[in-house]
Amino acid sequence: MPTEISSVYALWLGLNLLLTLGLGLNVTRYRFKQAKGEASEDRLQQAIRAHGNNIEYVPFALLALGVLALLGCSEVWIHCFGGTLFVARIFHAYGLQLAEPALPKSRLAGNFLTWLVMLVMGIMLIASAF
Repeated sequence: MPTEISSVYALWLGLNLLLTLGLGLNVTRYRFKQAKGEASEDRLQQAIRAHGNNIEYVPFALLALGVLALLGCSEVWIHCFGGTLFVARIFHAYGLQLAEPALPKSRLAGNFLTWLVMLVMGIMLIASAF
Protein backbone atom coordinates (compact mmCIF):
# COMPACT_ATOMS: atom_id res chain seq x y z
CA MET A 1 0.00 0.00 0.00
CA PRO A 2 1.53 3.36 -0.97
CA THR A 3 2.38 5.62 1.96
CA GLU A 4 -0.14 8.30 0.95
CA ILE A 5 -2.98 5.77 0.86
CA SER A 6 -1.83 4.27 4.18
CA SER A 7 -1.97 7.64 5.91
CA VAL A 8 -5.36 8.46 4.37
CA TYR A 9 -6.76 5.14 5.57
CA ALA A 10 -5.11 5.63 8.97
CA LEU A 11 -6.92 8.96 9.32
CA TRP A 12 -10.39 7.43 8.89
CA LEU A 13 -9.53 4.38 10.94
CA GLY A 14 -8.29 6.60 13.78
CA LEU A 15 -11.27 8.96 13.68
CA ASN A 16 -13.75 6.08 13.70
CA LEU A 17 -11.84 4.43 16.52
CA LEU A 18 -12.11 7.62 18.58
CA LEU A 19 -15.82 7.92 17.75
CA THR A 20 -16.41 4.35 18.94
CA LEU A 21 -14.44 5.05 22.10
CA GLY A 22 -16.45 8.24 22.71
CA LEU A 23 -19.73 6.37 22.29
CA GLY A 24 -18.51 3.70 24.71
CA LEU A 25 -17.49 6.32 27.27
CA ASN A 26 -20.93 7.88 26.88
CA VAL A 27 -22.50 4.54 27.88
CA THR A 28 -20.29 4.46 30.99
CA ARG A 29 -21.25 8.06 31.79
CA TYR A 30 -24.96 7.20 31.64
CA ARG A 31 -24.41 4.07 33.76
CA PHE A 32 -22.82 6.21 36.50
CA LYS A 33 -25.58 8.80 36.19
CA GLN A 34 -28.25 6.12 36.41
CA ALA A 35 -26.61 4.62 39.51
CA LYS A 36 -26.89 8.06 41.14
CA GLY A 37 -30.49 8.44 39.99
CA GLU A 38 -29.58 11.25 37.57
CA ALA A 39 -30.42 9.48 34.30
CA SER A 40 -33.34 7.39 33.13
CA GLU A 41 -33.15 3.86 31.79
CA ASP A 42 -34.29 5.23 28.41
CA ARG A 43 -31.28 7.55 28.14
CA LEU A 44 -28.94 4.70 29.05
CA GLN A 45 -30.56 2.45 26.43
CA GLN A 46 -30.22 5.15 23.78
CA ALA A 47 -26.50 5.47 24.55
CA ILE A 48 -26.08 1.67 24.45
CA ARG A 49 -27.90 1.50 21.11
CA ALA A 50 -25.77 4.29 19.60
CA HIS A 51 -22.57 2.50 20.63
CA GLY A 52 -23.82 -0.95 19.63
CA ASN A 53 -25.09 0.18 16.25
CA ASN A 54 -21.74 1.81 15.53
CA ILE A 55 -20.00 -1.46 16.41
CA GLU A 56 -22.31 -3.35 14.03
CA TYR A 57 -21.44 -1.32 10.95
CA VAL A 58 -18.09 0.42 11.28
CA PRO A 59 -15.67 -2.54 11.54
CA PHE A 60 -16.79 -4.13 8.27
CA ALA A 61 -16.94 -0.77 6.51
CA LEU A 62 -13.39 0.01 7.64
CA LEU A 63 -12.25 -3.44 6.58
CA ALA A 64 -13.70 -2.81 3.12
CA LEU A 65 -12.04 0.62 3.06
CA GLY A 66 -8.69 -0.92 3.95
CA VAL A 67 -8.96 -3.59 1.27
CA LEU A 68 -9.87 -0.95 -1.30
CA ALA A 69 -6.77 0.98 -0.25
CA LEU A 70 -4.67 -2.18 -0.60
CA LEU A 71 -6.12 -2.72 -4.06
CA GLY A 72 -4.93 0.72 -5.12
CA CYS A 73 -8.12 2.74 -4.84
CA SER A 74 -7.30 6.44 -5.15
CA GLU A 75 -6.81 8.75 -2.18
CA VAL A 76 -9.85 10.73 -3.26
CA TRP A 77 -12.12 7.68 -3.04
CA ILE A 78 -10.67 6.64 0.32
CA HIS A 79 -11.34 10.16 1.63
CA CYS A 80 -14.85 10.18 0.16
CA PHE A 81 -15.78 6.81 1.66
CA GLY A 82 -14.00 7.40 4.97
CA GLY A 83 -15.34 10.91 5.43
CA THR A 84 -18.89 9.98 4.49
CA LEU A 85 -18.84 6.98 6.82
CA PHE A 86 -17.50 9.07 9.71
CA VAL A 87 -20.06 11.87 9.26
CA ALA A 88 -22.84 9.32 8.78
CA ARG A 89 -22.00 7.58 12.05
CA ILE A 90 -21.95 10.91 13.91
CA PHE A 91 -25.35 11.81 12.44
CA HIS A 92 -26.76 8.43 13.38
CA ALA A 93 -25.38 8.45 16.94
CA TYR A 94 -26.67 11.99 17.49
CA GLY A 95 -30.11 11.16 16.12
CA LEU A 96 -30.37 7.96 18.11
CA GLN A 97 -29.73 9.79 21.37
CA LEU A 98 -32.31 12.52 20.81
CA ALA A 99 -35.32 12.28 23.06
CA GLU A 100 -37.75 12.56 20.15
CA PRO A 101 -40.63 10.16 19.64
CA ALA A 102 -40.33 10.36 15.84
CA LEU A 103 -37.43 9.16 13.73
CA PRO A 104 -34.97 12.09 13.64
CA LYS A 105 -33.72 13.15 10.22
CA SER A 106 -30.10 12.94 11.38
CA ARG A 107 -30.54 9.29 12.31
CA LEU A 108 -32.21 8.52 9.00
CA ALA A 109 -29.47 10.35 7.07
CA GLY A 110 -26.80 8.51 9.06
CA ASN A 111 -28.34 5.14 8.24
CA PHE A 112 -28.80 5.93 4.57
CA LEU A 113 -25.27 7.28 4.13
CA THR A 114 -23.72 4.32 5.96
CA TRP A 115 -25.62 1.86 3.79
CA LEU A 116 -24.75 3.80 0.64
CA VAL A 117 -21.02 3.79 1.45
CA MET A 118 -21.13 0.07 2.23
CA LEU A 119 -23.08 -0.69 -0.96
CA VAL A 120 -20.70 1.22 -3.21
CA MET A 121 -17.60 -0.22 -1.53
CA GLY A 122 -19.07 -3.72 -1.77
CA ILE A 123 -19.74 -3.31 -5.48
CA MET A 124 -16.23 -1.93 -6.02
CA LEU A 125 -14.68 -4.88 -4.15
CA ILE A 126 -16.69 -7.42 -6.16
CA ALA A 127 -15.83 -5.63 -9.41
CA SER A 128 -12.13 -5.69 -8.51
CA ALA A 129 -12.26 -9.49 -8.44
CA PHE A 130 -13.10 -9.64 -12.16
